[in-house]
Amino acid sequence: MNRGMRLFFALLGLLALLTAGAYGVLRGRDAPGDKVEADIGEAHFSFDPAYARDESTAVGGFTDRLAFVAVFPDFSSPGRVEKPSPGKSRATLAKSKVLITVALKDDGMDPADRPTKLYARFLRGEAFAGPNGLVMRHFENGSPYDIEELYIAPPDGKEFFARCPRNKSESGVVSESCLSIFRVDGLDVELRYAPDLLEHWGALNEGARGFLARIGGQKTMTSTRP
Repeated sequence: MNRGMRLFFALLGLLALLTAGAYGVLRGRDAPGDKVEADIGEAHFSFDPAYARDESTAVGGFTDRLAFVAVFPDFSSPGRVEKPSPGKSRATLAKSKVLITVALKDDGMDPADRPTKLYARFLRGEAFAGPNGLVMRHFENGSPYDIEELYIAPPDGKEFFARCPRNKSESGVVSESCLSIFRVDGLDVELRYAPDLLEHWGALNEGARGFLARIGGQKTMTSTRP
């Protein structure tokens, strides 16, 4: 083989190596078993990239906010491609999703104190029975929250509270999501989920805390409710 042919095959080999390297870069975190590593303050997180709800979360690194999406009730990953199983529609899958946002705690009020120290001043006097033992209160018209209803776990909402949309569309479908917030290990955690999941608030609350413990190594903080 002359020198020119050897040089030709060497260039082919180099091109193959470069192509393989580029493919690996393009695959990025799609590789099986790969994890995203991220830090918020002193908290470290390691999670499957399929949990990431936006590009900055998928990139990881040092950040002040992480946005996840998980599937209730086991808080599993929604996966890259979702296909409804027999008997489970896409609408059902959508209602099972929980959007989780984690950020450093702010300097304001602990979320557990909001029902009694923030929301109480805007509530009407009446109280109603809510899903699965929760108490539902209406906000006063003209208040900052008058398009929502407040649901609290007795006696004071410290264990769990949710603000949910009051009005339904003409079709009877609620298009907005409920909001719950709690604080753990110096982080504020925001949950957004379909109102249908309010019936399972105990499992929702514990599942979210357990999810954070799994991906962040934090101590699991569970509800006292059976």
